[in-house]
Amino acid sequence: MDKLESYRSCIEILLEKYAQFQTENKEVENQLFFDPIRNHYQFMRVGWKDLERIYYTVLHFDIKDGKIWLQQNATESDVGQELIEMGVDKEDIVLGLHPPYKRPYTGYGVA
Repeated sequence: MDKLESYRSCIEILLEKYAQFQTENKEVENQLFFDPIRNHYQFMRVGWKDLERIYYTVLHFDIKDGKIWLQQNATESDVGQELIEMGVDKEDIVLGLHPPYKRPYTGYGVA
């Protein structure tokens, strides 16, 4: 398996793992979006809590120029470390959720 396919697989496995955790509210569903053509991957929560609309991205990854970009992480987990444990090179993970000037200090890759 080439690097790109391996990274796609790691992201999909990670998102599927997190999507298994259901909220107590049965009106809110977990949704996974995998776009391997454009390399966009998301886990969202969508639904209603009483009269409040629930619509947010829990995790969002992109693959750009051979690197995994973490665009959103609304969990308390270090998903970057989880990717490393799955075999992703640390320098191939970019924390896109941080501004460019902070990325060199994150310990992960830069663009």
